[in-house]
Amino acid sequence: MGVWLPAFRDGHAHPLFAGREALGPQLDGLKSIEEIKTTVRKWALANPQAEWIVGGAYERSLAPSFLAKWIDEVVPDRPVVLHASDHHTIWVNTEALRRAGVATSFPQVFPGYADLDEEGKPSGTLRESGAMDVVLGVIPALSMNQELDALSWAQDKMLSAGIVQVQDAWIERGMAEVYLEAHARGLLKVRTNLAFRVTPENFEDDFSYFEDLRHKIDALDSKLLTAKTAKFFADGVLGSGTAAVVEPYEDSHHHGEPVWEKQRLLEVTKRYAAAGYQLHIHAIGDAAVRDALDAIEQAPKTILPGVIAHAELIAEQDIQRFADLGVYANMQPLWARPDGMLLSCQPRIGKNRIERMYQMRSLLDSGATISFGSDWPVSSVIPLEGIQTAVTRTFEGQSISPEQRLDANQAYSAYTSAVLSQLGANDLDERVLLSADPRAVAVDEISQIEVLQVTRGDEVLFSN
Repeated sequence: MGVWLPAFRDGHAHPLFAGREALGPQLDGLKSIEEIKTTVRKWALANPQAEWIVGGAYERSLAPSFLAKWIDEVVPDRPVVLHASDHHTIWVNTEALRRAGVATSFPQVFPGYADLDEEGKPSGTLRESGAMDVVLGVIPALSMNQELDALSWAQDKMLSAGIVQVQDAWIERGMAEVYLEAHARGLLKVRTNLAFRVTPENFEDDFSYFEDLRHKIDALDSKLLTAKTAKFFADGVLGSGTAAVVEPYEDSHHHGEPVWEKQRLLEVTKRYAAAGYQLHIHAIGDAAVRDALDAIEQAPKTILPGVIAHAELIAEQDIQRFADLGVYANMQPLWARPDGMLLSCQPRIGKNRIERMYQMRSLLDSGATISFGSDWPVSSVIPLEGIQTAVTRTFEGQSISPEQRLDANQAYSAYTSAVLSQLGANDLDERVLLSADPRAVAVDEISQIEVLQVTRGDEVLFSN
């Protein structure tokens, strides 16, 4: 039996990153440091040929800081890099720090981004790209076949969740080439739009590189692969104290770390919008959301709507601006529940601001459009789990700001028609066969619904 419905779409995810992580030790759902160590040790023993051990994603709230010596106890002779669940933090062992040239000191241009021990040396936790890239930049590149295996795994995972279209929200050098090769070999199944990552350091050098890739992808005239979008980071994340906030953090009294100087952000977003790129801006703190709104407001209008991803905290006076400017709020519904990741932010921003997060209902009531995404592998890629959270905002008996709940039809639309509109794509008659209609069951049963089949026209993309 079952019910046929429009298939799901993910408006903000990182499938290639997820596939790469799946090549290493899998840490999702592990509940202790000892469990993580055991998993890493077993993987290392089973894969003696691996020069580097790269995996994820461990639960960030398990410890205030993660120490290199803990990994050294199980893998002392090979570099280990583990991504945290927020994917703005990595945990590395001493050998990884040594290979990166920072085993005994850390560049002073990155103050605050590396946890230091009592001797002022990196302890094993690196936060945000400024510090993380020092280690990530020396990891040997995967072969093209490995990259294609990672992407194929990710595509199969998305299809099994009922997802037929995705916004890959972080494309840096070397990644679009993987998609082009996958397209050439007939390996793409999930329709994918690429968002080129624009940084303060490389926006000038990368512009012509992105343009060349965009033209190559446009020339394919493909229904499966497009490159319409430029991705900007306005800030970091609340858990690391790097999200840019209007009121200072309660534990440090600073206002976070904007990635861009404001005027430069306005200039560069204007340039990319003038070239025809859709603006897709990561903004988590309320100060960053305001800057992102300002950037989209002053930029030339593009065919596709401006998108602000995450929008965890929004100042009250900025909510109506989303509707007035036609900006889409791409939100991650699974984050709107009081789990370990969310509650670990409370010491930094306090209970009052926790209760103001993820104002989905307020945005919809203002006339704004909400599209949903997973930010996978940061959180689960399964839309049915996200829909249940959007309509309950509950986790293990606790709720957060229940007045911001959506109904099941609104949540379903945010995962389907809203993402289709965000990406400016045509509906190719993509359908999902579910064991039950998520809009017609008890709210606590939505995540238990099974995906039975996914089709595009007469083509069966997935069958369970």
